[in-house]
Amino acid sequence: MLTVDLRDYKCPQQFIQFKLGLNKAISAQQAVTFTFNAAEATDDMQRFLEKHHYHFKIDLELGVLTVEPIRV
Repeated sequence: MLTVDLRDYKCPQQFIQFKLGLNKAISAQQAVTFTFNAAEATDDMQRFLEKHHYHFKIDLELGVLTVEPIRV
């Protein structure tokens, strides 16, 4: 499982780093866990994952988002 720390980023850079991390995970066909600052908005990330039918779990209090790879 890959891990990506987004805590140092604010929007829109947070979303860009999120997509880069997600692309790495897709290439490696692995799940990825993102850690983020709970004070930062995550709506864009959640909308993106829902739109593209990813399986994910998010804990807004802890600032942790885990995304499973899409299986074809």
